[in-house]
Amino acid sequence: MRGLQVLLFCGVVLYVLSYAIIPFSDGDPAYYAIVGRGLLRDHALPYQYTFDHKPLGAYLFYGVWDRIVPFYPGKFTLLAGFLIGVFVALGRTFGSFSRITAFALFSVCGALFDVLSGNTELVVVTGEAVCLAALLRGIETDASALFFLAGWVAAFTVSINYLAAVCLVGPVALMLLSPGWFRPSRCMLAGLGVLAGFGVLFAPYGFAGHGALQAYFSMQFEFLRHYGVAVSERIPGALRMVFYGVLMAPVLVAWVRRFPPGLRQEATRRTLILPVWFLSSFPATLLSGHAFDHYFTLCFAPVVLMLAILWKEGARPSTLSLMPLLGLSLVCVGLETKKNFNIARDMAHVDYAEVARLVGDAPVLNIRTYHAAFYRSDLKPFDVYLFSTHIDILFGDHAWMRYMQDLRQHPRFVIAPYAGCARHVVEAPVCQWLQGHYEQVYAVNVPHRHKSGPNKFSFSLYRFREQKDDEGS
Repeated sequence: MRGLQVLLFCGVVLYVLSYAIIPFSDGDPAYYAIVGRGLLRDHALPYQYTFDHKPLGAYLFYGVWDRIVPFYPGKFTLLAGFLIGVFVALGRTFGSFSRITAFALFSVCGALFDVLSGNTELVVVTGEAVCLAALLRGIETDASALFFLAGWVAAFTVSINYLAAVCLVGPVALMLLSPGWFRPSRCMLAGLGVLAGFGVLFAPYGFAGHGALQAYFSMQFEFLRHYGVAVSERIPGALRMVFYGVLMAPVLVAWVRRFPPGLRQEATRRTLILPVWFLSSFPATLLSGHAFDHYFTLCFAPVVLMLAILWKEGARPSTLSLMPLLGLSLVCVGLETKKNFNIARDMAHVDYAEVARLVGDAPVLNIRTYHAAFYRSDLKPFDVYLFSTHIDILFGDHAWMRYMQDLRQHPRFVIAPYAGCARHVVEAPVCQWLQGHYEQVYAVNVPHRHKSGPNKFSFSLYRFREQKDDEGS
């Protein structure tokens, strides 16, 4: 038994270290940091620098973190650890528990949802915890300022991920509208906080004028219109979320047994906050329709607090009922560790410093390549649609025409898939233009481990070849 404990401990340590040696495990935080660099360094409001469909707050948050932490390896894992720590500390507002137990549960069982990658869902649940803790403290102390603060934080949290609005509906309604807690003044103060928060966030767009705010929302709407999936394609995502819900069900059942629900007494209303938070977050995981595991972090966070509180109360679910969750978590610990070491090995093939030296400050046109080079080499995008699939999502079969439109403006550098023309992942007109106007100055082929051909970290870098008579110029 002792040997098994040592083995599990070493596995968890290796799991954490695997995140610490790579610049990022999930590409999303790296992309948000790229947009954040444009916001903070080049003073370009989203989406004048580069586009992504998340709202403004995500890029502001990750841009600030990118500047605070100057190194690459483990940057977002450090952020994840910090956010989990803050979340656990705030969670004590809702009940008594061991911080170490809650932190360990979140970090290790969170391998199911890649929480150590530091994606926006972790930022969102921390913001939600600040909001809900402020509301509860405001109720307990009748401090008006805390209701305003809760509204302010809610605005910033929603501006990081719109799904936060859905997650907060249930618990906020419980604390502001339930009998015994309802006060019109509290609702008004929270509403004013929301308005003030959004006002501060979007004030720069007001100063920018020229339809900047309208363009901001219209670009999001246009992309999301193409990004949405059909009802039939939502089924796998829904089934996956239901499966995760079943894994968490023993915690919810144990919670209801230990704390029978009710609205009449304040003590029972308090114990409703966490399960209502979970139930309100569940539909948020289904809204996008895309089956991404990290979405379920929104539901997992309040469950962690419930489990930690039950543990302290001596009323946790039986070990047998928790075995599916714990067992699958340990499997994911192993899978995530392997994935991260593969990422470290793959990225070691690429000389990002050399790419940065070759390009300098010149904007680079990206044609369907992974954005790792833009993040690691700090490249500036030529087209606002930088993410590898954005142009295809927006323009469909006419994506090559958008690339040609960019190429005719003669960007000094172009980054494209390795051997993209030979592998027919770049259209013929684009290839002909590259061959006639550009020269390859750097290329890296990182072999794919499970199938033939290069993997996503591979690319070719082209430089514009000065010509006396540019065709089509």
